[in-house]
Amino acid sequence: MNIFYYFIGYLTNLLHKFENYYLRNKNIKLCNCGRNVRIEAGNTIQWGENITIGNNTYMNGGGYLMASPNANIIIGNNCLISYNVHIRTDMHTYKKGLLMMEQPNVEKSIYIGNDCWIGFGAQILGGVNIADGSVIGAGAVVTKDTEPNGIYVGVPARLIKYRM
Repeated sequence: MNIFYYFIGYLTNLLHKFENYYLRNKNIKLCNCGRNVRIEAGNTIQWGENITIGNNTYMNGGGYLMASPNANIIIGNNCLISYNVHIRTDMHTYKKGLLMMEQPNVEKSIYIGNDCWIGFGAQILGGVNIADGSVIGAGAVVTKDTEPNGIYVGVPARLIKYRM
């Protein structure tokens, strides 16, 4: 069994080398990443040129980093982002008198500070600023700015306490 894990580690290392060497040297932009950033397989990245990720940040699989042409996603240093997290800068309006398919998009940038932890399945909506040290619980939907070192849970996300 140890050989299996060694082989998987070897393949993962080769993939990271390919990304770092080939894609960057060919000017293909996935996103603007700092040092020691790790984004697992299975994530969807849109408008990568409008996404900046700080040093030592880790994003598990199955998530979405969806920037848009007129809005950015900025993620700070030393962040942990769990599985199936959706970070999305655009959304539809829902004005009366317009069919849903005809509703215009609204694009707003997202800022995630340093040392943040975003739990499984959380959703970060456009225009939100997540302050340094914030913890976002599993399944939370963040619709408003957070306070530094706050712990947020629920739909919509609400402050329950502060990190000690």
